[in-house]
Amino acid sequence: MNARAALSEDAARDSAPVAPAAAPGPVTASLTAAATEPIGPPAARESGAAPRRRRLETLRTIQYLMVFRVAMATLLLGTVVATALGNGGVDSLSGPFPRFGFGMLFATYLASVGYGIAFRRVKNLIRFAYLQITGDLVLATLLIHATGGGQSPFFFLYFLDVVAVALLAQRRGAAVAAGASAVLMIAVSVAGYLRVLPLVPGQSWLPWEVSRDDLVMRLALNAVALGAVGVLTTHLARQTRQAGERLTRHERYAGDLATLHENTIRSMTSGLVTLDLEGRVTSINEAGSEILGVPRARLLAEPLEVHLPQLALLLLEAGPQGTIRRAEITALRDDGAVRNLGISAAPLADHTGGVIGRVIHFQDLTELRRMQLEVERAERLASIGRLAAGIAHEIRNPLASISGSIEMLKTTPGADADSRQLMDIAVREVDRLNRLITDLLDYARPHKEERRRLDLGEHAGEIVRAFEQERREKITVAVELPAGVIVEAAPGQLRQVLWNLIRNAADAMSTSGGGEIGVRLGTDGPRAALAIRDQGAGIPRDRLDRLFEPFYSTKTGGTGLGLATVARIVTDHGGTVDVSSEPGQGATFTVRLPLA
Repeated sequence: MNARAALSEDAARDSAPVAPAAAPGPVTASLTAAATEPIGPPAARESGAAPRRRRLETLRTIQYLMVFRVAMATLLLGTVVATALGNGGVDSLSGPFPRFGFGMLFATYLASVGYGIAFRRVKNLIRFAYLQITGDLVLATLLIHATGGGQSPFFFLYFLDVVAVALLAQRRGAAVAAGASAVLMIAVSVAGYLRVLPLVPGQSWLPWEVSRDDLVMRLALNAVALGAVGVLTTHLARQTRQAGERLTRHERYAGDLATLHENTIRSMTSGLVTLDLEGRVTSINEAGSEILGVPRARLLAEPLEVHLPQLALLLLEAGPQGTIRRAEITALRDDGAVRNLGISAAPLADHTGGVIGRVIHFQDLTELRRMQLEVERAERLASIGRLAAGIAHEIRNPLASISGSIEMLKTTPGADADSRQLMDIAVREVDRLNRLITDLLDYARPHKEERRRLDLGEHAGEIVRAFEQERREKITVAVELPAGVIVEAAPGQLRQVLWNLIRNAADAMSTSGGGEIGVRLGTDGPRAALAIRDQGAGIPRDRLDRLFEPFYSTKTGGTGLGLATVARIVTDHGGTVDVSSEPGQGATFTVRLPLA
């Protein structure tokens, strides 16, 4: 009674309601108590994926039970019909015992249909499975009694039910099923042997037609076998449950590892690409797609050498299993931008060590190279400036003496007109050389000027209006100068920067028949960005890096100090000046200054 009460208590704790077909007997109560046992370990119940996986496994097991039950019934039906036809024809199937057998088969089919209808509606799948197994035990017991009790050949049906319970991975279910089967087997055999149970109409195998010793031996052997099967299946259930727990842990670990891997790859600021043996892209992260300027969907399954032609030469030199430690290539994006990329490559191997492709890692070094060029240019300009200042001082004093001497010679009474004309030429050239030296000194040692807050748009507008007073033919100025862009700068030096850039833009278009100068002001993060664009012939790419060097000029007769002075003033203000140009498409100079 205590065991019965404990099992009933366990069953009552299950909250999923199931309407039983009849009042539960001892077997049903025991199996129901086993069915209340939670599926899987606590860790599995806590995770969201484990219960779903267990439910799917239970659904598949119940489906297998229903299909196996119908298959067994169909096999028995076919065996009975084939035996009858072989012994006495169809007439032998019309007796009372065959009708009893067909009734049991019909009940099996009818129960299977009912199980199939209720299959998708039940909430507690384990109870639903035990309800079916209880019905199977009852039908097996009736069949064993009808076929001779202790001498029946259908004792194996009990073993099938025990194995079916073990498939549900329950701790106590297999043991309860084995015990219930043994009790039913002994009870129906002994009751039939003692003639307590009534015979089935037309029954030809009589339960008492077996000796007592033979009956005891049969029951003992089958009971021991059921006990062994129960123990083994219980152990199997425990092993299955532990395997499920390990699988759940490994799935969770694999899921966390995959998530970490995806987040790591996605968070990288450099590009990471995997290629197959043919060089086609199999995967690429978002940073790599952004650096190349090509959508990920377009890159996948496409040869990477289409976008990085220089990479193909490096991989060819390294060989299929070679490693590229460090290399630098240039890439031309679809939008026309040129990127300097630092490349490294290594073979991609599978778990067996076989090479299945390559891993390419690359970084965008464009900004780093630009900064290096700026530092080198600044160092070079500083050296040239110091040298120029020293030379300028040494030249200016002799120039003053030469200019004064020539002026005195011009006043000599004996000088003719040709001599005076030659002296005028000498004076003009001395003045031009003096202006060049003055510019050189301004570049090398800029004048100190107090800086103040000023509206860059208003200041640039004044320079544009002053330039328009020159009334250059076929040259117009389009401005976009919003107010409120405040910088802290020296007004005179800033005016010199803007004036030099606008005059250069006009000079670039004078030889090509004129055009429009665009002056546009905006912000670029924490900086003001003033762009001066012309529609001239453009600047060749190989000359862009030298534009801001002293004495380097692309104009005929230019001194090469205008842009150098611009770069020096902007750098002194903590800003940068960049140029972008394509031959035949003009040039754009962009000055960026910190916002006040």
